[in-house]
Amino acid sequence: MTNEYSLYWAFETADLDSQKMNDIQALYPEVRQLIHNSVPDELPQLEVQLKKFTDPMIAEAILPLASCQAVKGNPIDAIPVAAALVIFTASWRILDELEDQDRPGQLWEEIGTARAWNYACAVHNIACEVLNKAPFPSQVFKSINQAYIDTFFTIAAGQDRDLAGLTKTVEDYWLTIERKTTAFYATACTTGAMVGTENNELIQACGVFGYHLGIAIQIFNDMQSIWYPDGITDLEQGKVTLPLVYGLELEHPECQQLLSWVEAQEIATNADRIKEILDHIDTKRFLIWAALKEREQALEAIKICPKAEGREVLESYITGMFGDIDLLLQQPKVDKA
Repeated sequence: MTNEYSLYWAFETADLDSQKMNDIQALYPEVRQLIHNSVPDELPQLEVQLKKFTDPMIAEAILPLASCQAVKGNPIDAIPVAAALVIFTASWRILDELEDQDRPGQLWEEIGTARAWNYACAVHNIACEVLNKAPFPSQVFKSINQAYIDTFFTIAAGQDRDLAGLTKTVEDYWLTIERKTTAFYATACTTGAMVGTENNELIQACGVFGYHLGIAIQIFNDMQSIWYPDGITDLEQGKVTLPLVYGLELEHPECQQLLSWVEAQEIATNADRIKEILDHIDTKRFLIWAALKEREQALEAIKICPKAEGREVLESYITGMFGDIDLLLQQPKVDKA
């Protein structure tokens, strides 16, 4: 395992057990219990699937809790939002696995595609149930509920663009990931803030933080799928993601060759050669630089949040995902795509 691989995975293994995280993570048992209590008796198998996201708790669960605290709310009040987020994540993950079918050991392989679709729908409804029963004021519930409805539609639109192969340019790429990924993280932070304040400026600040966090994570996801895959790579699936878009937009001797393979839909058959070209033009360095720029904008957005404890948790989240990458790339020299 190389150092760069370890740094890339830092956002999965970031130290979220530091002192500033402890108070918020202490709420995780209540989040788990709420999820457990929400599984219908008729479908006990769903709890087994949800435990994959709660034991250990997925890292994203801390985002609505910390956002609520950052705007000077009580993170305890955001427990239903965190629970709903975890459950929605499980539903989206099952759907994504069904659509991509690119890794071994997924639920659809275990129980079949028909039952997996059924599980995804049922899990989605559990999330809606959690929000419906949350003790929020009427207007807060409406705002949070609508945010999740809008986000699910947005993610579906982004996933459809991805499945349809509509990403051909830089502009196409950003539109796809804004719908497919950034909407999720923006909503995770926005809805937590909605519980803690009525101040729209603070709510929007948390949403902007989540937006840029989502872009940074998507950049890392794209990098993983080509250089550190745990299944079929994006190139082997014929997908155009940011690494390839960078290769298409940057001026270099093999740019036209890349373009011809994309236009002829021959990405998969030339996956190994494309990866070599991307290595030659130092694509990974560009990706890390781009993710760092997103981090800068995310941190800038939440400077106005009044509660230091919650703000620092969000800062630690997006800083920790980079590990010690800044030590290696303090002044990366790259060309913009």
